Amino acid sequence: SLDAVGTKNTKLALWTLRYMHNPNAVNGLITAYENTKEQQLKTEILSTLARLYKKENDFDGMTWWGTRPDTHGPYYNAVTWESSATIKNLLMKAYENKTVADNAYFVALNKTLQLDIDAFDQPELQLAVENAPEDSSIDLDAITSKKGQVGKASIEDVIRAVGDIKGDPTQGKALFDQQGCIACHSVSKGENLKGPYMGQIGSIMNPVQIAESILKPNASISQGFATVLIHTKDDKSFMGFVTAASADEIELRDITGKVTKIATDNIAEREEMSNSMMPPGLANSLSFEEFSSLVTFLSQQK
Repeated sequence: SLDAVGTKNTKLALWTLRYMHNPNAVNGLITAYENTKEQQLKTEILSTLARLYKKENDFDGMTWWGTRPDTHGPYYNAVTWESSATIKNLLMKAYENKTVADNAYFVALNKTLQLDIDAFDQPELQLAVENAPEDSSIDLDAITSKKGQVGKASIEDVIRAVGDIKGDPTQGKALFDQQGCIACHSVSKGENLKGPYMGQIGSIMNPVQIAESILKPNASISQGFATVLIHTKDDKSFMGFVTAASADEIELRDITGKVTKIATDNIAEREEMSNSMMPPGLANSLSFEEFSSLVTFLSQQK
């Protein structure tokens, strides 16, 4: 796999290596990172190493896996291991020297993979709000109830409004239904699984992060909910999340919860999409007051 890094099979090699919690794999990836001058390859190798920073802890019978989507990241009960310090050293060096990408890249890695590296633990939008110039402040009293204000304002102003306006969770629950959120997300255990489960979102994200996820659905896609587009040999197309896979077939669940089983020998092309299935702009018609109520309702789901 290491020999294939830098060849036409790079993506397959890195996908394989991300499951190899082995010092030889880590050291080989670091060597490949240091030896290549291609910026894109450096980024891909760094992402693979970040995926290897933690591993699944040995199951001791004290923790239990549930049937619902979990957003802890790639591991349910993550722990560091013998090569974690080596990986962190390289990540920090790349972060401080900005040799790979800007801060947003490391913020996203930290959030998606649950690295828990303090230097990366600053939500991008929260930083934008805190550092916003004084003249960008908004007159909440004048526009707090104005319909459509969310779609007209900057994301920073909307985030500020969420922090300044006390939302009504009862109104937020009604908006969750009215805005169509309920068509793709469930909030109680008795509902059919659809898109990412919202019944525990308040335990995972703070209000700022929830607001960001609604306003910028492509900024961070929940683990296990990457959109996959499959074209079959009999000229059919399916889009959804892969919920099960074997040598013979894969199981695809679309945003409404419908499950489709596709024989692997009937797959002509499989593509992982970079965009979320959730379209942007779903909250554009809301006032700041309404949006704050929706965020408040979701933040209470724990």
